[in-house]
Amino acid sequence: MDEAHGLTAKCELNARLLATLKAAGGQGSPVGDVARSLRLNQPQLGREIERLEDLGFSIEEKDSRLRLVAAPDLLYPHEIREGLGTELIGRKVVVYDSISSTNDVAWELAADGVDEGLVVLAEEQTRGRGRMGRTWHSPRGGLWMSVLLRPDPPTERATVLTTAASVAVARAIRSYPGCNATIRWPNDILVKGKKVAGVLVETRTTTSLRGTFILGVGVNVNCVELPDDLRATATILALHSKEPIRRAELARSIIRNFDDLYLEILRGEYAAIAEEWPAMSSTIGRRITIIQNGRTYRGEVVDIDPVAGLMVRLDRGFVRAFKGEHVTVVK
Repeated sequence: MDEAHGLTAKCELNARLLATLKAAGGQGSPVGDVARSLRLNQPQLGREIERLEDLGFSIEEKDSRLRLVAAPDLLYPHEIREGLGTELIGRKVVVYDSISSTNDVAWELAADGVDEGLVVLAEEQTRGRGRMGRTWHSPRGGLWMSVLLRPDPPTERATVLTTAASVAVARAIRSYPGCNATIRWPNDILVKGKKVAGVLVETRTTTSLRGTFILGVGVNVNCVELPDDLRATATILALHSKEPIRRAELARSIIRNFDDLYLEILRGEYAAIAEEWPAMSSTIGRRITIIQNGRTYRGEVVDIDPVAGLMVRLDRGFVRAFKGEHVTVVK
């Protein structure tokens, strides 16, 4: 991870200062009170304010009071953890500036024995990936996130984890006015028919990592623009939302939603997923073509089973289940 520039360590003190300024609201807080609460002298406080301003925060000092005027849309661990209230997911959050892939870093940390529930985020990915090894465009302004999971028992979990993650992301996006997200099986989240987010569940067969899964989530939130070859099929969330979206808030919402569903999975309960996925599906009722292991299947999608996968009534008349991780092409 030499290429990674961690935001976590350098911002721990900033987090305390930011929390103090946020709590003060529009009235601001006396400079002396802020310094004493953080156990800083005036020069030290001045340096911390300068560091925040270098990162894009606007802090006003007027009448010996400090007030947070504006904050950039940056990802900070403390902001994501603030009021999170989850049981498993997000117990530890790390943020990097620019890395190859949050999934890659999550796998490295998993191999080091980091606890389940770790969340890895990055401002930018240089080698982000989607299903089937496809490249995932991951510029600044998006939400690129991975979660370390060790479900017990681990067998046959990839399908249900993908389904649960899709529901969690769609739920979170739907909380923004104008963003009526739908789910396109197996792992795409759409707004107005165009892809705005995707999920990817990876597992490995090495002995030390057997039973470990990494869930990757990518959302085009406030990206400036998309490459020409993606504009016909993809979109940016900010173009549809009727209110500004802070990525930390969206990340927190996704984590909370997924934590709820993941705890249900661990208890062997799938009712919420089984109910919500079809309600948000853009796939049920449509005719599709599936190519699996070199064979082609055509039919109409009739349902989703969280464990078995997509239920398709084939043209030959019977219903067959298809797991997303086993399908090479879906049309």
